[in-house]
Amino acid sequence: MNNCLDAPIASILRMILSVDSSVHLVGGAIRDNFLGRPHYADLDLVLDGDGFEISRHVADQIGKDAAFVPLDKKGRTGRVVFSGFPAIVDISSFKGKDIVEDLSRRDFTINSMAVRVSDFLNTGFTRLVDPCGGRQDLMNRRVRACSANSFQDDPVRILRAFRFSSSLGFTITPETLTLLPGSVSLLTSIAYERIRDELFAILLEPNSAATLEHMDVWKIIDILFPEIRPSKGCAQNDYHHLDVWSHSLETVRQLEAVMATLPMVLCNVADKVKVYIDSEPVRGRPRKAILKLAALLHDTGKPWTKTIDNRTGRVHFFGHEKISKQLFDDIGYRLKLARREIEMIGRWISGHMRPSILTCPSVSKRAIHRILREFRLDAIGLFLLFLADLGASLGPHRGFSDAEDALSGVGRALDEYFGSTRIRRAPLLNGHELMDLFGIQQGPSLGKIIRRLGELQDAGDITSHDQAVMAARRILAGDTESQQF
Repeated sequence: MNNCLDAPIASILRMILSVDSSVHLVGGAIRDNFLGRPHYADLDLVLDGDGFEISRHVADQIGKDAAFVPLDKKGRTGRVVFSGFPAIVDISSFKGKDIVEDLSRRDFTINSMAVRVSDFLNTGFTRLVDPCGGRQDLMNRRVRACSANSFQDDPVRILRAFRFSSSLGFTITPETLTLLPGSVSLLTSIAYERIRDELFAILLEPNSAATLEHMDVWKIIDILFPEIRPSKGCAQNDYHHLDVWSHSLETVRQLEAVMATLPMVLCNVADKVKVYIDSEPVRGRPRKAILKLAALLHDTGKPWTKTIDNRTGRVHFFGHEKISKQLFDDIGYRLKLARREIEMIGRWISGHMRPSILTCPSVSKRAIHRILREFRLDAIGLFLLFLADLGASLGPHRGFSDAEDALSGVGRALDEYFGSTRIRRAPLLNGHELMDLFGIQQGPSLGKIIRRLGELQDAGDITSHDQAVMAARRILAGDTESQQF
C-alpha cells in the first residue's frame, strides 16, 4: 500500500479505478516525486474511457464536497475540485490508442512518465511507464521535447520549455532548441490567455531576467511584444550604459535583486513591503510578477520620443513615459489582463520618473506626500521600480551618490507611507467649511484645495484649524509653491 497518500485521495483513486481499470497517473506528480518533492494534491490522470464523463461521474458520486469543472469537452478532459480538502484531479482520455502513444504526444520527456493507478496504490512508482526516457532526463537535469513536432502541435510549449528550465534549474537540450526557429512564429496563433499564464509563471521565478534574456536570443520576445523591437540598439544618453532594451532587462534583474534583499535594502519596512509584493490583485498573479512586467516595458516609448539637441548633442526622451504607458495599454489588453492590473502597471510606467526627486537629500515631506497621495498603495511598487531603474542606469553622468541618496529617499518615503496609513487623520478643514468660508462652489477647484490641504497636513506643515484656514487662503491666492506653512 502507498502510505504517502492522504486517505481521501486514495479513496478517490480507487473510485476512478473501479470505473476504468486502464487509468494511469501521469505528469507532474511523477516528475516531482523523483525530484524529491512529492505532492498529491494536484493529480493528472489519463484513461481509455471518456475522461470528461468519468470526471463528472466522480464529482456526482462524491456529492456536495466535490465539483465538476469541464476543461476540454472536445479533448474529453474534466476536473474534479474538492471542498473538504485541498485537491484537484484532472481526468483525460488517452491521446492515442494507449498510454504509450499518449505519453509520446506530450510536451517534454520529464512530464511523459506514467504509472498505473492500481500499481501506484500498492507500490508507488516502482512500475514506471517511460517510453521517452523522462527518468534519465530528470537525472541529467535537462528539458527535452518528446518529438520533433512538439512545438508545432502546441506552440505554448515553447514558453513552457523556458518555464521548466527556470523553475527546475534544468538545461534545454540543443536538439529541442533547434526546433524553435521553425515554431516561434506560431505563438501568434494561440490564445493570449495561455501566453499570459505561462509568461506570469516565468515572471514568478526569482531569476526571470535571465530566462527572458534567453528567450530573446530565440526571437520569442519579438513575437510576444513587437512594441519592444525598436528598443533594441536604441542608444541612450550619458546617464545610461546600455541601450533601451538591455536597460529594460537589467531593470528586471535589478528589481529581482531588490526583492531578494528587502531586509538589507529597506530594513524596518521590509516585512510590510514583502506582504505587498506577495499579495495578489488577481488570483495567481502576485504583485511581484506584475511589477516585473512593468519593469520590462517601462521604457518602450523611448525610441518614439528620442531627440538629439543640435547644439549640445545631448540625447533626450521627453514624454517617453506617456508613450510607454500607451504602448503598454495595448499589450495589457492583448494579454487579457484584468482592468485593475492594466491600470496599476500603467500608473507605474507613466509615473516611473516621479520618484527621481527622492535623490535630493533635501526633498520635502510635502513633495513625498504628494506622490503618496497620488499613487496610494501603488506608491510602494513605484518606489521599487524606481530603485531598479536607477540601478540599471550606470552611465558616466550618473553620480556616485545617486543610488545611496535614492535608497535613503525611498526609505523616508516608505516610512512616511506606513506611518501615515496607520492613523487616518480627520481633515483640519473639510469641504463644507471651505465653501462657507470662501464662497467656493463644488467642483475641481474645491477638490484641488482639499488635496493640497491634505498634503500639508500629512507632512505636518499645518496642525490646526486656524493654520488650515490660512493655508487655504494662500492656496486661493496662488501662493502654494513659494510659501512655507
